[in-house]
Amino acid sequence: MPESRYKKILVPLDGSGWAQRAVSHAVDLARGNDAELILLHVFRPPAWEYADQIALAGQESQLQQARDQMKQYLIGVRSELRDENLRVRTHLIEGSAVAHLICDYVKAEGVDLIVMSTRGRSGLARVLFGSVAREVMECVDVPVMLVQPDRD
Repeated sequence: MPESRYKKILVPLDGSGWAQRAVSHAVDLARGNDAELILLHVFRPPAWEYADQIALAGQESQLQQARDQMKQYLIGVRSELRDENLRVRTHLIEGSAVAHLICDYVKAEGVDLIVMSTRGRSGLARVLFGSVAREVMECVDVPVMLVQPDRD
């Protein structure tokens, strides 16, 4: 049997239905390659640049609650996939430069493939808001599979 092409497949998740659509594609690839799935979330607190002031204002408990909710979401997805006999782990990192942090994680973990969704923005919205997927594609040396949102 030939050696698997992919050993570690990263799926960045933000908790949205769009991001969740990438999971089934990653699962298929993981099964076909006997690969490990890594579910990654970059926690970007609201008003990241004001985190110190938020803590002083007593809002830290709300931020911790948001972190905990995302951890529970990741654990839930991981449990479902482990029930399907897949090797899965989760990781939550925190920061404001989402694409940059994903790229650093890919390099540090030796990820072989990224499967992620795109929100499908086009035109002015894409220019104004940028694209995490585009930024990730530009900063990694591994294949990136983009899963587009369903079209009406």
